[in-house]
Amino acid sequence: MKTTKWVIVILLALITSSFLFFYHGKVARESIIFFPIDDSVTFDKASTTLQFAGKKDDDEYIIEWDVTSLTNKEIYLRQDISLLFSDGKLVDTLSEWEDQSQKLAQYKKITGEDSSHYQTISLHYGEIHLENDLIRSTQRMSRDHLYVIDSEFTDLFSFKRPLTDEELEWKDILDKVTEQHLEYSWNQLIDYYKIDETKYEKIPFIELERYNTDPLLGLSKAKTQEVIGSLWEGLYKNYFLGLKTKEGKVIEPIGSTMPLILIAKNYSHIVILIQAENGLPFKFIQNISLND
Repeated sequence: MKTTKWVIVILLALITSSFLFFYHGKVARESIIFFPIDDSVTFDKASTTLQFAGKKDDDEYIIEWDVTSLTNKEIYLRQDISLLFSDGKLVDTLSEWEDQSQKLAQYKKITGEDSSHYQTISLHYGEIHLENDLIRSTQRMSRDHLYVIDSEFTDLFSFKRPLTDEELEWKDILDKVTEQHLEYSWNQLIDYYKIDETKYEKIPFIELERYNTDPLLGLSKAKTQEVIGSLWEGLYKNYFLGLKTKEGKVIEPIGSTMPLILIAKNYSHIVILIQAENGLPFKFIQNISLND
């Protein structure tokens, strides 16, 4: 009889746990999906920083990478993603999410070698659930950069803005290296896909951050935020989480070129061009609707 009772208790526990699993399965999930902006939810803080932490050994140095954000109130889902580029190539990513949260903070130490220009951009995102099943979102971008000079001709040092002639000279050198690398890759992609450059405005991915406040090619502030939000949604699915080939194989984005954003001058669509580390070309198209 006792055995029967224990069996019943265990079955009831399993049923209850299954119910709770499915019930709680409706909680927030890691995702970036654009919804209309909720102006009542703002970011009190949204920052991305790169700091030089010094020498690791004879060959490597350390950079500290911080991504933090704080909304003015707790919301249904908070998520921050960040991408770090070195001389125009993706070297690492960060991602964190929490449900029913207000603040996120991420920190990572990155090792590097040789002189490089590091650039990072982050999306700070929030999903808000209102009454009557209404869903809204909030978003903000932040960025930072850092030049690290590791040469046998000088001591190891870093800077963000050149203050000396030496720093200015190194900035020009590293900027030229990055520019030449990206221009070569982007031109290859434009030629491969037979894109008429005269019909598009070019925006390097890292430059998206300025559209936190600036209008995008004459669009309204609301439409700019919609386009930027949808653009990040696509980049998250098709780039941040992996580059998917036509055969369905997923390629790690690490080592790929910084995406080039091409916005059609007639506002009809956006083209995103990326070259994987192995040289494979990728093109993503996002349509733009001008209907408010």
